[in-house]
Amino acid sequence: MPRPYNYNENPNKWQLGIAFALVRFRSSVYYASAPGFNSSLTYWWKDWVGIEGSVTSAFAPPVFENEHFRYLSYGAGPKFSFGRGRLEPWAHALVGGVHLIPQTASGGQNGFEVTMGGGVDYGINSVISAKAGVDYLATHMFGQWQSSAQIVAGFSFRF
Repeated sequence: MPRPYNYNENPNKWQLGIAFALVRFRSSVYYASAPGFNSSLTYWWKDWVGIEGSVTSAFAPPVFENEHFRYLSYGAGPKFSFGRGRLEPWAHALVGGVHLIPQTASGGQNGFEVTMGGGVDYGINSVISAKAGVDYLATHMFGQWQSSAQIVAGFSFRF
């Protein structure tokens, strides 16, 4: 039986996450459900708190005639771990930006984004974990705030 990650035995402080992402972007201009990819890199400063950087890119069918939806978000902030067993719940709060295509008459393509959420990592062995998470996305685009959501599922690697 593979052993779960043990911080005291294996103090690898870096964690790389690669996951499938589903972004549900909602605004007064358009709605889009966009599948894509999420990548994250965390440096564990202590065994329960780290600093995380994350990038998500997603693509959807046209929201306007011949205008496909493209979403890119990036952010950084604290990540908290609530256990070091086989099942490791976590939470994070990231601040960064967002870039959307298509361009609209309602405003620019760039905006501000706050990502708050959490999830769980399931340790397969001391290096590889399966991960799943849900995030609330607060974006400021088109002169107003939007409330959106993101679901991620994939793997994380400790090194």
